[in-house]
Formats: sequence, C-alpha cells, structure tokens
Amino acid sequence: MTVRVRSVRPTSQEIDEAVLDAAAALVARRGARDTSVQAVADATGLSKTGLLRRFPSKDTLIDAALQQCVRLTEGVHDDVAAIEDDRDRDAAAVRGLVDLALSHPGWAQVVLASIPPIRDERLRPGLGRIGDLVSDMFRLDETDDLARRARVTGTLGVIVTLALTYEAATTAAAARPVIEEICWSTLGQGHGT
Repeated sequence: MTVRVRSVRPTSQEIDEAVLDAAAALVARRGARDTSVQAVADATGLSKTGLLRRFPSKDTLIDAALQQCVRLTEGVHDDVAAIEDDRDRDAAAVRGLVDLALSHPGWAQVVLASIPPIRDERLRPGLGRIGDLVSDMFRLDETDDLARRARVTGTLGVIVTLALTYEAATTAAAARPVIEEICWSTLGQGHGT
C-alpha cells in the first residue's frame, strides 16, 4: 500500500506574513533607505516581480512590514492590558513576547531597533509605537527607577537575542521555557512564571 503525503501549500496570507517579517528584519538591520525590494525578494525566495505584485512599491512593503509588527505587538498588549497584578502582567507579557519573537524573527529584530535612539526618521513612528506598547505592557513610565527600566530593557534583550539564536541548539518548544525563565530572572522575579 502506498501512502501519499499531501503537501500543504501556504496561503496567500501566510506568504504575505512571511514576506513582511523578512522585510521587517531587513529594515531593522539596514534601515529603510538601504533595504531594497530585491533584498527582500532574495530573503524570501520570491522573484522581485512576484514580490512587487503583492506589494507594488518599496514604500508599500516597508509600511506594511512595520504595520504588521505594530499589529502583532498590539495583540500581545491587548492580551495583558486587563491584568492588574504587576507580577501576573509581567509574566503574561513575557510569555506573549517570547511566543511572538519565536514565531516572527523579523519582529524580534524590529523590537531591538525600537530601543531609542531611533536614527531612521522613516521608521520612527512605527518603532516608537512598538516601544510605547512594550513599555505599557510592563507599566514603565518616566517615574520608574533606573533598575526597573534596565530590567525591562534587559528582558527585551534576552527575548530578542535568544529567539534569534536558539535554532543552532534546540527547537522553539524547548527554547521557550528557558527563554521565559531567563526573562523572569532578568526582571528580578526569581524562579518560574
């Protein structure tokens, strides 16, 4: 008996999401001016023509990539917004951001680029919005002491660095609890979420 394995083709929406994540990663590393449509095409395996059918210009592509990153961040923010207890809120924010970073590496690179100072004027509104959302998730404001701000910034660094480098050693499922534990410790919360 022959068993046929049916390959599942990605949907148009899944392709767009992957393209926008790749574009976000390139924009975070290179800036808007130095990110070309061809570079995004090369990173995704699409032809430049095929990419331009989906996103008719470089500006459209960059705007859509940043909008996706903001929308993804808003999703995590909305999930934690109603949590009153600071410890529970921190735990939920860490879990949500780790999941997001593991599933969208371009988003992780954008978060790193959103930590001021933001040099690229073209990216400032989107990156600033992401930074504001993350700050609100952890209830940071101008009155927080340096230690709390440093712990939250360190936590973001942990999330981004480990989410972008875990693949050499393990799977996302195995990396997730390790990343969360290190984040929790970085926040000064001790062991376990």
